[in-house]
Amino acid sequence: MTMKRIASELANIQRDDVETGLTRSIDVQDSLHWVAHIRGPEGSVYAQETCIINIAFSENYPRDSPRLTFTTPLFHPNVSAVGNLRLAEFDQSQWSPAITIRTILISLQAMLSDPNLLEGCILNEEAAALYLRNPEDFKKRAGQWMELHSD
Repeated sequence: MTMKRIASELANIQRDDVETGLTRSIDVQDSLHWVAHIRGPEGSVYAQETCIINIAFSENYPRDSPRLTFTTPLFHPNVSAVGNLRLAEFDQSQWSPAITIRTILISLQAMLSDPNLLEGCILNEEAAALYLRNPEDFKKRAGQWMELHSD
C-alpha cells in the first residue's frame, strides 16, 4: 500500500504543479525519499523564494506521518536552526492517513505566511519573540536570512 500511495501522490502533485504554483519540482531520490521545492507564498517575506524540504516516508506510510525538514535555512518561529518544523498535522496523535503530501505542502506555505505561536509550536524563540515584538523587524531579518542563504 505504501508504494502505491506514494506513486499516486507524486502523480497528483506533478499534474497540479503548474496549475497551483505549489512546487517547482519534486525530486525522487528513492521511493521513500523526496526533495520538494516550494515557493514562498505571495505577500510573505518568503515570496519569490524557493524553499527546499526533505520528505522521508516510513514503510508504514500513510499510517505514519512522513518526516519533513527544511534544508533551506529559514528564520521562522516554527523552524529550528537545523530545519526541523512543527505543525500539528505531523504529530502522531493528530496524523490522519487522509492527509496527503500536497496538503502538507500547502500547510507549510500557510505556516510561512502565518506562524503558529501557540505553546509547543515554537522551535525558534528568537524569531517568535521578534515576530511578536516588532513584525517589521522580523520581516527585515527573515528577508536578510533568505538573501544570505538563497541560491
